[in-house]
Amino acid sequence: MPPNSDVSVRTETCSAYRIHMHSRLAKIGAILADETRAEILTALMDGRGRTGGELARFAEVAPSTASEHLSKLLDAGLVTVEAQGRHRYFRIASDEVAAMLESLGAAAPVNAFRSPAPAALTYARSCYDHLAGELAVLIFDQLINDGHLDRVDGHLQLSESGTALLASTGIDIEALRRSKRPIVRSCLDWTQRRNHLAGAAGAALLGISLERRWVIRGSQPRSIRLTSQGRTALAERIGLALE
Repeated sequence: MPPNSDVSVRTETCSAYRIHMHSRLAKIGAILADETRAEILTALMDGRGRTGGELARFAEVAPSTASEHLSKLLDAGLVTVEAQGRHRYFRIASDEVAAMLESLGAAAPVNAFRSPAPAALTYARSCYDHLAGELAVLIFDQLINDGHLDRVDGHLQLSESGTALLASTGIDIEALRRSKRPIVRSCLDWTQRRNHLAGAAGAALLGISLERRWVIRGSQPRSIRLTSQGRTALAERIGLALE
């Protein structure tokens, strides 16, 4: 084998990777640049499945137009579709896609926010399958400050006390450990420009909060409302005293 063959292979591999990434980023950028597709993705960021008709009404376009945009989103791998009876339900493809979309919102220049997000979304909302907004950031900070979440070599980890805390709320810890996704992951909040909790634990925490009506879904897509029971639960279980 020629002495420089390994270098050549690595160079070709890197070149192929750059070409692939360039193509992928250009495609994603073109997809997200369209306002109607951005509206559709925003509606789906609450983690729930929605029909093409529902998404058309949300984006205020004709069903045929929504169908065309959904086809492009499917082709780009940003959404998935599941058939149930006569209906087809569209969802965000994964929590990785949701995290990318949330982070892109957070990465926008501050002066780009000509119209601030509605208060209902700024305070609390769903980010795919976990809680986002000011409330979520406060919870995340409390978990960090109390040592329930640790950063090890730059990675977020659930501590022993954090594991005990989640278990005390009724979350199945073994199910979290069997999950293929990270147990805990930070997600950059687009309205707060700070992190909130994502990953399997973040999803489970929102799930148990909805189940026990600590929070309830609002009438607006993605909006979440904190209940009086939830305010009490956050104070008693997490030590987060809200005004």
